[in-house]
Amino acid sequence: MALNSGLRSASKLFKSSQQLVSKSGKKCLNLAISHIKLLQNKRSLHLKRMRKEIAQFLQTGHEAIARIRVEHVIREQNIWAAHEILKLFCEFILTCVPIPETQSVFGSTFCL
Repeated sequence: MALNSGLRSASKLFKSSQQLVSKSGKKCLNLAISHIKLLQNKRSLHLKRMRKEIAQFLQTGHEAIARIRVEHVIREQNIWAAHEILKLFCEFILTCVPIPETQSVFGSTFCL
């Protein structure tokens, strides 16, 4: 009997903490997604500018400088892709948060 009541109180505590995390977590995820989008827009503009500079360096015959700038462009593209992955992961978590809220605490089927 004590085990049963302890299990009930643990499940109530888990449910309340899960709701608290899901409410604040949704806000944080939405803020993170918007911040990542902002960073991606800044990086996209920066990449366009860098590509134009590379074209100008190649036209003027500064191939060594252009090669260095190409390495920077590749690095920026990789960072942009990492931001995209993070954004998609945040969106995935955001869509999966309501699923555990509707299921039982000790259920076996969760989104993640």
